[in-house]
Amino acid sequence: MNDTRRPADFSERALAFALDYALCALGWAATLKAFNPSEPLGTNPLGPVATLMWTGLFVVYQAYFSSEGRVSLGKRLLGLRVAGPDGQDLDLSQAIVRSLGYLASQVLTAGFLWALLDPNGRAWHDLPVGSQVLSVRPATSRRLAFSRLAAGSLMIVFAASWSWKGIWAPRYEKIMTVANAQSGLQEFAQLQKIYKLRHGRYAQNMFALAEVSVDPGGFLRGAAALYEKGAVAFRIEPSGFTMVARAHDMDKTLIAVSGS
Repeated sequence: MNDTRRPADFSERALAFALDYALCALGWAATLKAFNPSEPLGTNPLGPVATLMWTGLFVVYQAYFSSEGRVSLGKRLLGLRVAGPDGQDLDLSQAIVRSLGYLASQVLTAGFLWALLDPNGRAWHDLPVGSQVLSVRPATSRRLAFSRLAAGSLMIVFAASWSWKGIWAPRYEKIMTVANAQSGLQEFAQLQKIYKLRHGRYAQNMFALAEVSVDPGGFLRGAAALYEKGAVAFRIEPSGFTMVARAHDMDKTLIAVSGS
């Protein structure tokens, strides 16, 4: 056993895991593009199947390369290895149990962050078999400073990505969806004025209003994309008109436009 072995710093573990995870993410993206190249990754209908498949492959990958002296690519680059409580290599059955523990550790990343609190630096997936991650390289100040800076940067990127996806993106999407729907009704109001000039009255439904548009078919398809069930309610009065619809956002926001 190498005399320089020591418990791995949390930042070293984070970087090694990020490298291994990146391999899995690339495989996931390549799978989606191979079977459905025209569909964006985020909305690809094969996404759930590919995610399940690559999650399973990642568990197998981690189990195999954490047993019997093998190391994963990320750990090899960082000079890390997984050992049992006695410092010896894990056997395959122990490594499988540990690898399955990643499924619990990934919940809000709490299981990974546990390594910061555990006196032995163990994450949740280490606890069932008492495993530990060791470094076989000296803990020089330059090495630790680099790994901590890199890991900190990754955590910032992850936090920003999570905040955007979980908090800000839905809000932005709602704002833009409602704004586009409102803009659409404003354009419909202009068509109502054209319709009245031609027919002496206001249109009472979408099909009538489509007649004065440049592209009736495109007009109706656009309405279906902008409004819940593609429906716009018309209220016609002698003095003017009101059109009411619900936007396609999650809250189905009610919007309206009036004119005379």
